[in-house]
Amino acid sequence: MPTGLFLDDAAARLRASVVAIIDEAHGPSRGRRASRGGHGAGFAWGEGDLFVTSAHVVSSRKAVVLTPDGRAVEGTVVGRDVDRDIALLHAPEARVPAVTCGDPYALRPGALVFAVGHPLGVKDAVSVGVFQAVRAVPRGYGMAERRPRRGRDPFIPWVQADVRLAPGNSGGPIADVQGNVIGVAAMIVSGLALAVPAPDFERLLSKS
Repeated sequence: MPTGLFLDDAAARLRASVVAIIDEAHGPSRGRRASRGGHGAGFAWGEGDLFVTSAHVVSSRKAVVLTPDGRAVEGTVVGRDVDRDIALLHAPEARVPAVTCGDPYALRPGALVFAVGHPLGVKDAVSVGVFQAVRAVPRGYGMAERRPRRGRDPFIPWVQADVRLAPGNSGGPIADVQGNVIGVAAMIVSGLALAVPAPDFERLLSKS
């Protein structure tokens, strides 16, 4: 457990696994774009050569993965679920330590959580907030009305947390106070951060 209310140890461990994702569809200027923090975030998962991000961050088969130590390596999209807004990249040259995943379904409302990403180009920024729930977004908030592929339930669960997110956080982790990833940051709806629950994305991506 962290000392008191400080999350520096947990945040430092997680930041070592967080990368910037630069969609090659937006142009080949790797160095210039990398210096701005990329178009989204992601994190190492599984064996460490796989990276989880949001599906809306990568629109093509190739992306550049910018590692915490500043290296830009090529990644290939090997899994993508648009309905769940999850994508999986393979980047064997990245050599980044994988995260540990936690269970958001076991958290109590009010639990402290934090996000790591690159909001507005600020590299590896940490924002702190509180966990609210894991549940579907009610009708009338723009999410429940989306039309998923045939056979998919539109009322899918999201980790909901009062955490500040901005462009550049998409695809990055939201974690508990121990640094265990509980969700993949996707968007803000009515002031709350929404993230794909860790057990859900692990189940989806294990089939990729």
